[in-house]
Amino acid sequence: MRDLEAELDLEQRRGRDAVAESKKLQKQLAELRAQADDDHRSMAELSDQVSTLQMKIVTMKRQLEENVNSLHLIKRDF
Repeated sequence: MRDLEAELDLEQRRGRDAVAESKKLQKQLAELRAQADDDHRSMAELSDQVSTLQMKIVTMKRQLEENVNSLHLIKRDF
């Protein structure tokens, strides 16, 4: 009888440990999902910033070329 009680206690302890581990893992999973969502939002924001900066670079290159051409025309006239 004592053996059965000891075995029952052991199984109950294992069950509690398994439940505690499951809760711990669920919490970790929720935290990782939240971090992944944050990372995804950050990536999208950075991608938008890159696109904006690339457009600015194209515009500035065009303006530089126009200014250089204007400078050549002015030099030619003098």
